Amino acid sequence: MSAQPAPDAPQAEVALGDFLDDARVVIDLDVASRKRLFERMAKLAASRGDGPGLDSVLSALTQREKLGSTGIGNGIALPHGRMDGFAEPLIAVARLKRAIHYDAPDGAPVWLAACLLAPADANGMHLRLLAALAERFNSPEFRARAQRARSAAELASLFRGEPPGENANGAAAK
Repeated sequence: MSAQPAPDAPQAEVALGDFLDDARVVIDLDVASRKRLFERMAKLAASRGDGPGLDSVLSALTQREKLGSTGIGNGIALPHGRMDGFAEPLIAVARLKRAIHYDAPDGAPVWLAACLLAPADANGMHLRLLAALAERFNSPEFRARAQRARSAAELASLFRGEPPGENANGAAAK
């Protein structure tokens, strides 16, 4: 029997880059509605074929959104959900070509979306990743750099917390 941490013990910090595959990051995504955004995010999440299919992912995102808007303000949306079929959480990111209406609390249209999907039984990890993403999005500097990112690789590096101009290997980004 292993010892469990106390309920109020500090949680280990999570690294967003551990759950973000560059193939799931796009810039200038051309969608005109939240529905189309969810379809594209579901396609990104299901792209490798190592988890639930497109329809299941889309259904999970849509069902979660029915509980309340995942627009968090400042032009950011954080669609998310937990579902069977994933071995570990994953993050997909899209910077939109044009901002879309999203019912965010501040009324601002959404120009950046990060989709988080986690295994159904990973509630704690899901919450820690949501918190880490929200913390990133709370930074005006992060948002400005995300708007200026010239490539999907550069946008992905922001989520990993890498210094400007470096990729995951520490090499200068092109």
